[in-house]
Amino acid sequence: MKYEIKEISTIKRKAEVEVTPEEFENYYTQALSEISKGVELPGFRKGKVPEKIVEDKVSQEGVLGEAAEAVVRDNWIKIVKEAKIEAISQPKVEVVKVARGNPFVFTAEFEILPEIKLPDLKNIQIKKEEIKIEEKEIEDTLNWLRQSRAKMTKKDEAAENNDFVEFSFSCLNIENDPEKKDRIVLGKGHYVPGMEEALLGMKAGEHKDFKTENPQNKEELEICVKVDSVNKMELPEINDEWVKTLGKFTDVNSLKEDIKKGIKEEKEIAQKQQRREEAIKKVLEKTKFEVPEALVEREVLFMMDNIKSRVNSELQISLEEYLKQIKKTEEELKKDFEKIAIERVKGFLVLHQISKDEKIEAGEEEINQKIEELLSQYPDKEAAKKNMNMEQAKMYIEDELKREKIFKLFDC
Repeated sequence: MKYEIKEISTIKRKAEVEVTPEEFENYYTQALSEISKGVELPGFRKGKVPEKIVEDKVSQEGVLGEAAEAVVRDNWIKIVKEAKIEAISQPKVEVVKVARGNPFVFTAEFEILPEIKLPDLKNIQIKKEEIKIEEKEIEDTLNWLRQSRAKMTKKDEAAENNDFVEFSFSCLNIENDPEKKDRIVLGKGHYVPGMEEALLGMKAGEHKDFKTENPQNKEELEICVKVDSVNKMELPEINDEWVKTLGKFTDVNSLKEDIKKGIKEEKEIAQKQQRREEAIKKVLEKTKFEVPEALVEREVLFMMDNIKSRVNSELQISLEEYLKQIKKTEEELKKDFEKIAIERVKGFLVLHQISKDEKIEAGEEEINQKIEELLSQYPDKEAAKKNMNMEQAKMYIEDELKREKIFKLFDC
């Protein structure tokens, strides 16, 4: 077997491969032998039909096809090893010539990761804003805590602001739209426009239709809502005695300090993520490279699987029903995802190139330490270790450690 690898573009290569007549004949013989094992003819036991008779009975094209598949599979593996190819896609194979007594010729087109010329990373500066906590944020959290521990009393009267209402609803624009259940505290304005207004004044067992707007395409929707129950909420008074029932707190001030600390930590995490996204965006603005189709396709498939899972668990409907609601085909949704997928892949490729250029590694000791930290979170460490796919866990932790080291270059 001899081959030559040609460059089609910065990310595409084509291997032109020629296999000797003798080598192909061996594959032909093996293919004929395999086919013979499944052939049944009168007077012969299954698998015992002489190969010459089998060859006369089955089409030579069928045997050639089986042989060609095996030749391509085996020689592609050899080429990848010998040429040290980092192929990121399955090869697109085209058979150029196949005939007994002649060289077998085929081509295999594949994608590789692009080599990216990065800008000077020292020039990528990401501004860090001071994190501020407003008193209103603390008060809002306190009020949420009060609501979560409110005393509920069922009422037969009409629903009013600050009542806790459980309800069912469905969209009349969608044929056979399954009924969904939810609950809200009236007067907080945290639901689809028109829902709270419709629920105000309704009693348990009553239903009503109202119109609202689809936020995605601005089309008018008609919703049927039914009240399942109305509860009057009696909120506890915020004082030192009530605070002590929440756990480790001694007074209202200690609870407020804890809330403030929690809000700050959340904002720090959000800010870190935002700064990291900005760092990648700034690097991408200064680089140009081709994006491999194979990686984009994989990301789109991942996003499609994710949306299927989400609409099933959160909306309790199938993807087909969801597509009817948003008035899109699966192909149109994939097209929308493709734009996001390209940006995600670009980000991954930039991080990969930084890792290569800066020789960023995660040592075995670091990885094992993180594994131990992860296992220590489980009540039964040994049981967790047995149930965990250690190879996958190590790969994931290695990637995370590398990412952390990469973003330290940008001080984020």
